[in-house]
Amino acid sequence: MNAESPILRTVARYAIPLTMLVALRIFFQGHDLPGGGFIAGVLLAAAGAIHLLANGVGRAAGIRWWRVSVVGLLVSVSNGIWPMLIGHPYMDNEFLHLGSFHLPTATFFDLGVMLIVVGTLMTIFVELSLEKR
Repeated sequence: MNAESPILRTVARYAIPLTMLVALRIFFQGHDLPGGGFIAGVLLAAAGAIHLLANGVGRAAGIRWWRVSVVGLLVSVSNGIWPMLIGHPYMDNEFLHLGSFHLPTATFFDLGVMLIVVGTLMTIFVELSLEKR
């Protein structure tokens, strides 16, 4: 796929970083308000789709996106199993106190979910764009 639209490339130059910032904001609000890892992953994949449409599939095809999904799965599963190994209930939520910043351990579960969603959707997008018509 060859991107030939200068308008699309110009819009993508601003839309992709803005979408990524919104995804980051939604990722971190997920423990207090609706949102979190899944919606942030969908938004990041949407930014990836915009990139594919505006710039072609060349660079994105070089990344093994399914590996991102596997890492996300490992992060989410280990976040659930780790409390069991130290004698707490499965998926127990604790808070990490880093100075004045308090980070719930559920953030790591959401991180894993986000990676699974981004990796899966980007794999689909790249494979569909590489498919011969």
